[in-house]
Amino acid sequence: MICGSCPSGLKYAVKRSGRSVAYCALSIGVGTRDEAGYPAGIAHFTEHTMFRGTRRKSAAVISGYLDRLGGELNAYTTKEEIVLHATVLKEDLGKAARLLFELATEATFPDHEIETERGVILDEIIQYKDNPSEDVYDNFECMLFKGTALETPILGTSASVKKITAEMVRRFVAEKFVPERMAFTLVADIDESALEKTVQKIDHEYFPQGR
Repeated sequence: MICGSCPSGLKYAVKRSGRSVAYCALSIGVGTRDEAGYPAGIAHFTEHTMFRGTRRKSAAVISGYLDRLGGELNAYTTKEEIVLHATVLKEDLGKAARLLFELATEATFPDHEIETERGVILDEIIQYKDNPSEDVYDNFECMLFKGTALETPILGTSASVKKITAEMVRRFVAEKFVPERMAFTLVADIDESALEKTVQKIDHEYFPQGR
């Protein structure tokens, strides 16, 4: 395994595996605990809406981009981070890796897509409330972390989610999605020095100001 840091501040770890399937993940050190000054749930809301269009790709193109390569693309939000991850054949690793950075740095958050995702997230909150084990766990965490930045549920509340605007999401990303908060991992049956060069090249493409 090789670990390091790029000129921009992006941290990385690369590891060679013996499998034909490759994995990459971009972890952004921003979660529910970093929402001060914003409606609760904005980190999770941002994760959802990152997939709704970038400066280069529409939501439809993003949705089918890795599918056409036989790969998978997904994301999740925790109290402490947002993680974008992809699984592809090793030959397509570069495309998958660049897509993750495109989503994190070039998402446009169109107003109409914000409204679409708002409905999706409000439904998700209702589903959690209808699931006793999830509801109990959320309530337990709220009590355990009461008075701290970890108190808020990851999804936020119905009331807080209704307050989130496209402008808020764009400002949240501009403030929080900086390379110093990011860590990138690659695992593939590719020489580790070649994987490291891939990371450095991507860093140069997406964060040239860090040089």
